[in-house]
Order: sequence, then C-alpha cells, then structure tokens
Amino acid sequence: MRLLIFLCFIFVFYLPILNKKADAQSFGGIDSEDGEAEMFYNKTYSQHQTTLEETIFRGYSPKIRPVKNGSVPTVVDVHWHIIHISINQVEQTMTVHGHIYMRWFDEFLVWDPKDFNGIHYARVKKWQVWQPKIKVSNSASGLGSAFDFSTSAHVIIQMMEKDRAKIEMYPTFSIKVGCAFDFADYPYDENKCSLNLFSTSTMAEVQLQNLFSIPPTLSFGWEEQRMKRIISHFKINNVSCSSFYYSGGNISRTAPVTGFDLSSTWSMLAVDVKFERHAPLYIAAIIFPCVLSAVLCQTSFCLPKKLAPIVILVLLYIQVIFLQDLTKPLPLAVTNMPPCINLYMWLMVSNGVFGMITVVLLGLTFTKLPVPKIFTTIYVLHEYLPEVLQGEGRDKKKVFDVDHPTSWDEFNTIFRDILGIFIFFYYITCFIFFVILGL
Repeated sequence: MRLLIFLCFIFVFYLPILNKKADAQSFGGIDSEDGEAEMFYNKTYSQHQTTLEETIFRGYSPKIRPVKNGSVPTVVDVHWHIIHISINQVEQTMTVHGHIYMRWFDEFLVWDPKDFNGIHYARVKKWQVWQPKIKVSNSASGLGSAFDFSTSAHVIIQMMEKDRAKIEMYPTFSIKVGCAFDFADYPYDENKCSLNLFSTSTMAEVQLQNLFSIPPTLSFGWEEQRMKRIISHFKINNVSCSSFYYSGGNISRTAPVTGFDLSSTWSMLAVDVKFERHAPLYIAAIIFPCVLSAVLCQTSFCLPKKLAPIVILVLLYIQVIFLQDLTKPLPLAVTNMPPCINLYMWLMVSNGVFGMITVVLLGLTFTKLPVPKIFTTIYVLHEYLPEVLQGEGRDKKKVFDVDHPTSWDEFNTIFRDILGIFIFFYYITCFIFFVILGL
C-alpha cells in the first residue's frame, strides 16, 4: 500500500514539475529562439552587480580612509580636462570649466571576479565611496564653497589585485578664481593666473600629485575647432600643472620626507594659465588714427591761414571721440599708462597747442599791435629754407628793418612755414620714441 501511494505521488506531482523544467531549459534558455535572450542576460548581469555591491559595501564606511595600515598615505592622481576659460579683466577673475580626473586605490572594496561571473568593474555613486576632500585655495567663492565641483559624479571601481581596487572619479567643475592682472603693456600685455587645488588632509593621509606629469588637456572645440585657443579678447598660450607644498605659512617646491613634516604639510596642485591679448585691430583702431591726426595737423599749415584753425579744431574734436572709444575697452588694472595711450594723448595735447598758436596768430592779424622785434628774427631762419618749403612766405621775403616793423599778417605768413617744418620733424620724433623706446 505504501509503495502504491509513493508511485502515485511521483506520477502526479514530481514528473510534471520535472518535465516543466526540461521544457524551460530546452525552449526558454538564453539560446532559445522563443526566449528573450537580451532580457535574460541583462537580468543575470544585474543580479550579479546587485550582489556584488551588497557584498563589497557590507560594513564599508565612506568616512574611513580605505587603507589597512593607517601610516600609509593615500596617493591621489589628478588630471585636468579643461573645456573653457573665461577671463574678466574688470573683475580680475578667471573662470575655468571642465572635468577633473582623480584616481586612487581602495583596500576595502575588493572581491574575487570568479565569484561574480567574471565582473571586474562596478559603477557606483559618488557618495558611496571614500573620496579625498579637495578645495580651491584662491576660489572667488571662498574656501567653504561647495559649488566648485559637481556632487553628482559617478565612480568606477576596477578590481586590480587581490588586496586593492582602483577608484576612478571624473566630476565636472566650474571654478572662479581671483587673479592679479597688469595691463601696462596694452595691447601687448601678457599675464598668468593660477588655480590652486589642495587636500584638506595632511600629506600623512592624502597626497595629491599630477597624473604621470601630464599637462592639462585643452578641448575648446570639436573636430576642426579642437586647436582653438582664442577666447574673447585673449589668446591662451600655455596651461601647465605643478606641485607645491604648504607648511607653516610657507610654500615650498620640495616634498617633505620625515613623518613629522608629512603630518604638518599639505600637498597642493597649481594650474597655471598663461595668456596674451588678442588685438588684431590694434593698428586700424589706434595707430592709424594717431598717424592720421599727425598728418592732418601738419597739413593744416599748408592751407590758407583762415582755414588752418578750423581744420585743427575739427581734428581735436575727432580725437576726443576716438579717445573715448579707445579708453572704453582699456582695463583699469595698470601700473603704468600703456604706451599707445601716452602717444595718443601726447599727440592730442600737441595738436591743441599748435591749434592755439594758430588761433592766437590769426587773431593778432586783425589788430594794429606791433610785432616784437625778437619775433622778427624768424626771417633769418626763413632765408635758409628751400623755396619749395617756404610756402606763402616765399613772396614775402625781406630783410628786417628796425625802422619799419613787420605786420602781424606778414609775420604769420612767414612763421607758419617754419612751424609746419618743425611740426613735421616733431611728429617723426614722437613716433620714433614710441616704436623704439616705448615711451
């Protein structure tokens, strides 16, 4: 009776279940045409990932530095990937955008890939793992700023050896730092601004270093624009990264060696951005107006006496307008006045003086005042001028007679020829000093 009951149980319950499993393996597996292979595979991989994360994070604390020997510091390799640089010459600031790559080793987040279907990588959230606390020492937002680096970055864990795993983090950043610019050589000024990164832990715990001494990567554009280096008014010449060390208020380029020095020293990384002004319109906007004003001022002395003051007054008015447009883009942070501004202002003052002399002499021609005898010595100078340069005065030549003083009209005619020659050489000298000596 017992045997009969056992056989009935096998035929009724066990055999249907066994056939169902066989059918599933034959027709519903990963290689079955009727089964959903992709869903089956992803579900299996997801299960392994979930199990892996539960295993490695069991008892793990992101607040504890991931080393088994607390006397061994954690070395963090850093590399900068810069995608944009913005320079504000009025605020004396520089804003850098991009990604920062950080890499270190964790001795707690380890596993055997054989136990998890050969998985060597795990992708987790940033807040789940220990990470170095880094700050920007010269941030315009202050040391306590929490917005310099993104908080939503993902972390990749790679199992390297049996006793440690490699951690890679690639957050974005947008950092605004204060700088000290000097535009005294405008528009040929060159400046440098630094972004200083440091760890809040001493070198006994965390040490920052540049990844393989590779300079920061610049990617200001894609494809044909990948070599772009000109942004707004400036051209980026070079971006470099260097290490230095802070201890007791002093900065050194020599790394500490002893344990005591390590416990009182902080490692820092400096990203130095060197740039120069990009001014392709400098000649057209500054040099050409200077040359033109000098030529027009000198030419006015070749025109009739009554037209010369009008030409110079119009010239001064135009120069004032040009000066206003010239000083608008001029940065305020200068130790000395730029040479181009000195030249332009000197020419404007000179044109004003020459115009004033012309107006005064023209006004004296309408008076009956006598010409001082000392002024009439210009006849001696006029005698030595070539006839082609004597202008209107070539028909007025006469030997000075003390008993018959020269009129202001005749004096003005002779004097304008000499003053025109003087102004010509005067402007030539000004441009030579500007080009050669930079005065």
